[in-house]
Amino acid sequence: MGINFHLTRKHTIVIKNSFQSNAKSLYIHCSSKDNDIGEHWLAVGQTIAWSFRRLEYSKTLFHCYAQWGNKIKRFNAYEFDGTTKECCTDKGRVTWFLGENGLRAVETYPKNILQDLELTKLNWD
Repeated sequence: MGINFHLTRKHTIVIKNSFQSNAKSLYIHCSSKDNDIGEHWLAVGQTIAWSFRRLEYSKTLFHCYAQWGNKIKRFNAYEFDGTTKECCTDKGRVTWFLGENGLRAVETYPKNILQDLELTKLNWD
């Protein structure tokens, strides 16, 4: 008898350049073991986003490298066992705001059906 894998609900990750100055673009590169989201240079206010479905019982991890001038950070944009574990219910998404004061992950909802929920804050290295 084979193992039966089921796909779970769709997860969406958004990365937004929330810096106040357009003096430099925000460089971002995200990937998982199986998917490379690619390299992006975001101006203030710009975003990148991707959606995926993870296999039930899998340990999905999307990690990112971000740089804005001398501010650098490696972080997990989505990790099954981490701060984003319970995210994305009711069509929610994890939105990462990267700005002068660090990185903030917020579970956001379209059309404000539920209140946004802050998941974590990180400082630049």
